[in-house]
Amino acid sequence: KLGIRPFSYGMEVEQVFQDGSVFPAAVLDISDDVLIQKFMCGIANMAAFSRELGIPTEAGLPHAFGNAFRNIAALVADIDFTFKEVEEVKKFLADPTAYAAANPGGGGGGAA
Repeated sequence: KLGIRPFSYGMEVEQVFQDGSVFPAAVLDISDDVLIQKFMCGIANMAAFSRELGIPTEAGLPHAFGNAFRNIAALVADIDFTFKEVEEVKKFLADPTAYAAANPGGGGGGAA
């Protein structure tokens, strides 16, 4: 009888002002996947930069171990000494055609 209805009110952000810059509010709608992707990209850049400078960091350790393994595999490829981790590399070097037969089309230089 009085005509009073529930109502709501609020403010909708359309533009954001920060440090002298104005940008749309849609920039604030960032998902966790985007944040994780940006963070991992930053970690990769930091690892690459530290490796280039020759400064060991925790982010660069996987690359350092990978390079060390490749160097060791190259050193023991032609000698009789072997260990478990390098046996697959030695098998491949001994018979690359067997690897090519097991993985057809992996050459990447297909006919045009």
